[in-house]
Amino acid sequence: MKKMISLFTALCALAVLLVGCGGGDTETKQYNLDDVMAAVEAVAPVSVPAEMDDDYLTGMYGINLDDVEEYKGKYTNVSLSTDEILLIKAKAGKADTIKQALEARRDAKYEQAAMYDDVQAQKAQNGRIVVKGDYLFFIVVGDETRIENGEVDAVYQEVDEALNAALA
Repeated sequence: MKKMISLFTALCALAVLLVGCGGGDTETKQYNLDDVMAAVEAVAPVSVPAEMDDDYLTGMYGINLDDVEEYKGKYTNVSLSTDEILLIKAKAGKADTIKQALEARRDAKYEQAAMYDDVQAQKAQNGRIVVKGDYLFFIVVGDETRIENGEVDAVYQEVDEALNAALA
């Protein structure tokens, strides 16, 4: 019986440690959006970039500015490119709403690009939406030549690695 109690106590202590060390700090971790943008653009810059403003965010994404604490975004000024990076810190409880808007934007970019350019369509289709607590990262970028040569997975692996390093 003492062994059972000791084992039960040890398992409870382990459970408490695991819960206490769980990844809960992503919800409280703060990210510098300029640093994250620089990290992603170091491996996959937006071609001929323009800065996103409130009108772009609401018009192209349908995101309500009341749901956003801060954001940084760039889009391409090249009409035949799908390049776009949007980094958002959502207000508490609004991450799911913003994620839906990002998914809709990625789908729209893919559908539009699929009509005229397979490379741009692949870039949009493989675009990343990453959520870390109240932070959301939307990334559709990549070297067109490499994507055309069948390296879309390798291109986005580099993007993933840069993003993961910036969020570490």
